Amino acid sequence: MGYILNQEGQRLYYEDRGTGNAILCIHPPGMGRKVFNYQLELSNHFRLILPDLSGHGDSDSIKLNPKIDDFVDELLTVINHLNIDQVLLFGYSAGGSAAQAFALKYPERVKGLILSGAFPKVKSKLLKMEFLTGMAWLKKKPDSLARILSKSHFKNERVKLEQYHHILKSDPDVWYSYYKESLFYDCSRQLDKLDMPMLLMYGGRAEWVNHHAPFYRECPQANLVIVEKAYHQLPATHSKAVNQSILDFFNRTYVTKDEARA
Repeated sequence: MGYILNQEGQRLYYEDRGTGNAILCIHPPGMGRKVFNYQLELSNHFRLILPDLSGHGDSDSIKLNPKIDDFVDELLTVINHLNIDQVLLFGYSAGGSAAQAFALKYPERVKGLILSGAFPKVKSKLLKMEFLTGMAWLKKKPDSLARILSKSHFKNERVKLEQYHHILKSDPDVWYSYYKESLFYDCSRQLDKLDMPMLLMYGGRAEWVNHHAPFYRECPQANLVIVEKAYHQLPATHSKAVNQSILDFFNRTYVTKDEARA
């Protein structure tokens, strides 16, 4: 755990837990690293890196209107600081936009791509409406939006309250910009370039998101997991399924191949 300082003395906060192959977790707008609270158990098997993107959680605001590429460069700064050659990128929801952008820009640094509830572009009207509603709500009542987000993700009262206070640390301008950037992000015509092993996870009941899955047929090594009777907030609400899927994906993709070569 600690801070990385840029040349202006602004800070990026990250947690660094466990050892082994590194998983870098990328949170969606507003939520910060604590949305991955239930993924901490993965540090028993991996090196888990959880940054707060700038303007979120315990990180300073480096830019008031950051682009997706700005977040990508922040993530590169983190892994360079930690002397990690390759990472498994884990992007949740709109955090998948930054994950895909990173994988396209720095493919040599990506061992594999893990996406939960992600999309290469916002295609459905319902998903677009969800973004626009969140952006409008943020402008008027950020406290109320923070409460709704924490409640929709966590049932445990302690974890829910911790998430709520963490969201409130986020800079509303940066939060809004992240929403806007993800809403208009589109890598749908570059998906064939994502040729690293990929795990896609969707909630079976989150139809407004999971029907984006067919886009990834262009990806040569994509693996799909549908969690039945689940909605969009898989890392928080169905963490056992998510964590086991990640472990199975890693063992199937990397451990088994290494054993076969041996």
